[in-house]
Amino acid sequence: MMTSMAMIEQRAVRIPWPPILHRFVKTVRARGLFEPGQHLLVAISGGPDSVALLVLLHRLVARWRLRLTAVHFNYGLRGSESNEDQAFVMALCESLRVPLYCVPLDVRVRPKRVSLQAQARELRYRAMAELAEALGVDRIALGHTADDQAETILLWMLRGAGLTGLAGMPAERDGKIIRPLYEIRRLELLAFLDAAGHSYRQDSSNTKLVYTRNRIRHEVVPMLSRIVPTAVDALCRMGDLCREDDRYLAAQVARLSSSLVQSEAGGGYSIHRQRLRAEAPALQRRVLREVFRRLHPMRRAPSS
Repeated sequence: MMTSMAMIEQRAVRIPWPPILHRFVKTVRARGLFEPGQHLLVAISGGPDSVALLVLLHRLVARWRLRLTAVHFNYGLRGSESNEDQAFVMALCESLRVPLYCVPLDVRVRPKRVSLQAQARELRYRAMAELAEALGVDRIALGHTADDQAETILLWMLRGAGLTGLAGMPAERDGKIIRPLYEIRRLELLAFLDAAGHSYRQDSSNTKLVYTRNRIRHEVVPMLSRIVPTAVDALCRMGDLCREDDRYLAAQVARLSSSLVQSEAGGGYSIHRQRLRAEAPALQRRVLREVFRRLHPMRRAPSS
């Protein structure tokens, strides 16, 4: 006779997955974001996107034999609101039995001409990389959605970016950073959380129109969606196409650089000027951009 515990476990397995979880898994498998049995570090702010990410990953823990660890960053910029976000995340992770690291970050001291948002992003990614290495995790999961991708592409478009910028955010970067919500809209996540009875926090700074991204989110994207209802999907599709072209050109640049660019004593580089000038302008720009990227202390490529 089957024990009562076995019957409970069998019934639990038969509980149907919500449609959004099927789409989530499809993205993970199609893009090779992570494998069963891996350890994932999940960044969670307490907002709906990151909460949905943690909840969806948690529903895969048993079937995929996943190990989850969460990390929350507290910048202390919104006073009690920041502390309330942290308290909410702590309670959520405790209810899900997910280990949590709360990391304070001071973004107020930063280099000149570096925005608060840029400094926060730099410190956040650096802290995640350090924690991931210390814990030996396989992937770092971020809660960026299809809406975030569309907003990023529009932001770079307005800056006059080339293919690299128009490609937006990759679903996977450097074999470590992954974005499993990459193909899911924000409204779908909100509907999922409401249906599942999960609460979340709202960052008041996300409504302030002094930030360019917020104006794109609250003004530009809704206007484009009124003109073309599938605008967000179209922008994301364009991003994928641009990324494929960008990767091809990057491979050509790597081939060229191996013969045109030589490292010099003292950390500099020399470029074979005449041979470089014989190449197409698109490749010339990219070779120079790659050299400047190598020279940057944080390996950042310059703008055009």
